[in-house]
Amino acid sequence: MQTRHTGSEVRGYVNPPFFLTTIFHLVLHREDNAPPGPHSMPAVKKPGSAPGLILFCLLLLLSACHKKVAVEEVRPVRSVIVEPAPDANGEVVTGQVAAHQSINLAFRLPGKVAERTVSAGSIVHAGDVLARLDDTVPQQTLRTALAENATARAALEQAAPLKQRAAALLPVQAISRNDYDDAVRRYKTAQDQVQATQAQVRVAQEQLGYARLVAPEDGIVTDRLMEAGEVVAAGQPVLRMAANDGLDAQFDMPEALAQSRLAVGMTMKVCLDAAPAVCAPAAIYEIAPDTDPLTRTYHTRALLRATRDTMPLGAVVTGHLSMPSAPAVHLPPAALTMQDGRPAVWIIAPDRLRVSQRPVTIARYGTDDVVIASGLNAGDRVVTAGVQALYPQEKVSLLDEADVRP
Repeated sequence: MQTRHTGSEVRGYVNPPFFLTTIFHLVLHREDNAPPGPHSMPAVKKPGSAPGLILFCLLLLLSACHKKVAVEEVRPVRSVIVEPAPDANGEVVTGQVAAHQSINLAFRLPGKVAERTVSAGSIVHAGDVLARLDDTVPQQTLRTALAENATARAALEQAAPLKQRAAALLPVQAISRNDYDDAVRRYKTAQDQVQATQAQVRVAQEQLGYARLVAPEDGIVTDRLMEAGEVVAAGQPVLRMAANDGLDAQFDMPEALAQSRLAVGMTMKVCLDAAPAVCAPAAIYEIAPDTDPLTRTYHTRALLRATRDTMPLGAVVTGHLSMPSAPAVHLPPAALTMQDGRPAVWIIAPDRLRVSQRPVTIARYGTDDVVIASGLNAGDRVVTAGVQALYPQEKVSLLDEADVRP
């Protein structure tokens, strides 16, 4: 059989139908099968007089070229009609609990760490010694300063009576004016030297105190960045602690929310993600003026009215903002696909029931749905299942929920 393809049509030449072949065979052999008479003569077939020729022509006409139309495949899909609606639950964001004031502790002079008295999780109070440097050099510096101060005091004690005697001998001209001025100058020099050495002693004592790392206030150690025996530089953080002055809930707010309705002073309800029944109020007090270069979100901090017993540091929380929100489109996550690296959905044309892709902008991802910021209009029909098997302009049929088999 030979075939030709033209678009979706198939044209071909096929064998004649079976019933026509049977009739044609009976007609042609009717005379051959007739019983011969006693005076029968050989039959002479005249050209054009045989009925078989007529049937043969009819057979050719009926078995002529015919067309077969290929049936287009129609894919059943589930879909929803876009109906923007305001979010009755307000905005929900995810964040974590952090210390309201996190302090990096460091030594104020370089040296070798001789002792560490705390670890991560240790409760500390103001004035507690957390770590100590090897204080051999500061001790020697202090002893040198004390010795110099003692020498200066001895010189002052010697210069003071000489100044008094010179003051008594000058009126009777027992000494010259130059000798008197020299005695006074030595006395003042000794006084200045005592003051200078006293300052050196105070500096040396302060340097010796810097060899100890002391907790500035009550809190808890959250991180340990060094070990005993390490050599650290001045100002290098060695411990990190959280002060007992409150807790923060930190969030990365999406751009659409931060630029439109978010403001300092707004209140929100913060709940533990692991225990949604444990909630506490919070007040937003800081919104970053610029976005994070990687996530393109605005870092936001809210002061929690809770303790570490109910909301421990680092716990994942959800923030609920009670604010009027613009109508938004909610779609199931299965409705999303990708077009040139961007999120997109399949739209069904209502008149032709054919699909086409349309890019959309995602406002945020929820637990059970995706909020679309732009790209869809009210009344659009979006495919919600089987989006990975579709291709542009494919014909589909709408599948009701009752037609879906488990």
